[in-house]
Parts: sequence; C-alpha cells; structure tokens
Amino acid sequence: MGGWKKTVSAALLLVLSFTLIISLAFPSLTDPAHGGRITKTLPVDFPFLRGEQSEYVLVYFGYVGCTSVCMPALEDIARLYRHLEEKNVSSFPTFYFINMTPEMDASSVQSWAEQFNPRFKSYAPEPSELSAMVEHLNVVYLRLEAKAEHRPYLYLLKRRGERYGLSSIYTSSPYNDRAILEELGVQ
Repeated sequence: MGGWKKTVSAALLLVLSFTLIISLAFPSLTDPAHGGRITKTLPVDFPFLRGEQSEYVLVYFGYVGCTSVCMPALEDIARLYRHLEEKNVSSFPTFYFINMTPEMDASSVQSWAEQFNPRFKSYAPEPSELSAMVEHLNVVYLRLEAKAEHRPYLYLLKRRGERYGLSSIYTSSPYNDRAILEELGVQ
C-alpha cells in the first residue's frame, strides 16, 4: 500500500508542477503585443559573467541531451547568430548554455553547446550555484532524475558599468529574431 501512495503522490506533484509551469508561461506566450518577450530589469552577478567583456550576453538554461525543448531552442539561437554573421556584426553577444543537470562534466556540456554554434559557451554550475541562479531569475523547471522539465526561456543580459543586468526574457521558441536584433542594436 505504501508504494501505491508514493506513486499517486508523485503523479500529483508532477501534475501540479506542470500546471505551475504552464500558468506562469501562459500570459506572456499569448500576448502578441510582446511577441514572447518580457522586459524586466534585474541586476545579475553570476560566476560565469566574471571577466566577460561583451556588451550583451544571452543565457539559456537546459540540459545536455534534451531533444524536445533544448535542441529546437538552440537551433533558433544558432539561426540568430547566422543572421548576425550575415549582417557582418563586429561584436557578437556572448551566448551561455547553463546546464541544469550537475552530474554532467563541463567538457560534455561545452561540446553540446558547440554542436549548435562554435561561438557558444557553456557553464556547468555546482548544485548550489544553479539553485541561486534559478531563484534569482525565477527560472521555471522541475528536476526529474537525469532530466529536467523546463521552458525555452532565453535571457538577455546587458552590461551596466562593471556588471550585467537582465534586460529581457524571450519566452517562446522560435524566438522573435527581429525583437532580439533590435534590442542588440542591429538593424
């Protein structure tokens, strides 16, 4: 009887978690005036940003091997970088793929990111670092053993003096390339 209760409890927790994810994402995904973009100002000081020099940094939270959410989103971001290359942009935003499954080694995470574009960087945070980043940015995800259910949110950070600040969150993939390019100052 105990195993049955655990199964029902786990299923209920999973349903509630998905409901939370959908309820948080739904308003921003259905408002065409925003085109899948939330503008939000928030100071950001993550370890991987120390020493970063780019004016803009794009950040994506996912996990290596995620085919349903990460692969399409990373392909979208790679397409955005191809647009930047076509426009002969001299200063690219730095892109970081932040791994949400801490058991992956850093070199595997970097290889995964580079599959989509050789300019892409990665960061494999320790669990406590990941928790702090997730809490600070209100990243919506549910950890399920070696995987994580998550949304394809793309965070755009802008340099503000010596630090970075959150400028926008792009909430739907495919991303609104035009809005991102405008925000990056690319015509």
